[in-house]
Amino acid sequence: MTTPTTCRRCGRCCLQGGPALHRADLPLIGDGGIPLERLITIRRGELADNPVAGGVRATRVELVKIAGSGRDWRCCYYDEAARGCRIYGRRPQACEVLQCWDTAAILALVETDVLSRLDIVAADDPLRPLIMNHERACPCPDLERLGSGISQLTEGERTALQDLVARDLTFRDRAVRRLGLSLGLELFAFGRPVFQLLQPLGLGIRMTSRGPVLQWP
Repeated sequence: MTTPTTCRRCGRCCLQGGPALHRADLPLIGDGGIPLERLITIRRGELADNPVAGGVRATRVELVKIAGSGRDWRCCYYDEAARGCRIYGRRPQACEVLQCWDTAAILALVETDVLSRLDIVAADDPLRPLIMNHERACPCPDLERLGSGISQLTEGERTALQDLVARDLTFRDRAVRRLGLSLGLELFAFGRPVFQLLQPLGLGIRMTSRGPVLQWP
């Protein structure tokens, strides 16, 4: 079987998710063509597929990625009908170096020289202090530890996790009301809600008149 040496436009890479952005991509953001609403933040410590490690791992750095489309991770700039990229001429570095027949270059970029939210948001942007305050008030929990021992948590640890979920949602609600943030801007500024990060570990959530309540497996 002959090994391909050119892109076959199968779309497989685009369907697996938008790329993480690197420092070389900074000119592409905002007036460069990619609005903040089309970005999503994966905070340090979130569980994500790591092709170098060969599986799902906690991220060692913060990642800002091009957001998915609909309910899945497929890159929002992938045009499925045309089987092509809507911003091909201004595509991110990871897309430029990706060769599915030789993954050495793209693997070398994983979690290397990546952009963070504070690299992107201007010093006088009202989002900047909110991002920093949210990180202090609602840090990403130790998901790897939780995943290996969710059933062994003490009552105090369960209460702390419950409080974190509620605090995260309250912070987001206030920020959205204060600045009129769209869902896209919220996901860029604060990443996914903590309760969503816990769902793959078997934790559900029930909304009550007193606020969110975690449902333990």
